[in-house]
Amino acid sequence: MTIQFAPAPAEFTESDEHVESRFWPGFAVGVCAATVIGALTATGFLLNERMSAPPQFSIDGTITLVDGSTYSTTPGFECEGDRGYDDISSAAAVRVSDETGTLLAKGSLTGSVREGDFCTFFFTVPDVPRGASFYDIEVSHRGSVSYDEAEADSGVHLTLGR
Repeated sequence: MTIQFAPAPAEFTESDEHVESRFWPGFAVGVCAATVIGALTATGFLLNERMSAPPQFSIDGTITLVDGSTYSTTPGFECEGDRGYDDISSAAAVRVSDETGTLLAKGSLTGSVREGDFCTFFFTVPDVPRGASFYDIEVSHRGSVSYDEAEADSGVHLTLGR
C-alpha cells in the first residue's frame, strides 16, 4: 500500500517590483494626510489664541472721594467733588497711559453714589490696547496709579482725600 498525498499548493510570491509599486502611492497619501491634519490643527490653535485674547480691553473702576463732596444735580450722579475737589465731577476725564507716558485711551466718570460722607464715582475706559508693561490710570489731574494688565483688566479701585 502506498500513500499518496495531494500535491502541495504553490506559494504565491509577488515580485519585489510589484510590492514597491504599491508602497509609494500609499506613502504619498499618508504624507499628504498628515500635512493636512497638521495644517488644520495649527490653524485651529492660532484662531483659538486670537479669539481668546482680544487686542483691547476695558478698564472699569471706582474712585472714592473721602472728603470734600456735595450733592449733584447731574442725572446719574448723586454727588460730586466740592471744596478743593471740584474737578471730580461728571466732566472729569480718566486717562490711561503706558510705561512711556503715551496716552493709550480716555474714558469718563459714568455715575456716582453717596455713601455717608463718601462719594464713590464709577468709570470706564474702553479700547485699552493690551501688551503694555503697566498702565497708569489718572482721574482728572490727580496723579496716576500704576497697574499691570491683569490688575487693570480685573477692575481698579482708587481713593482720593485725607
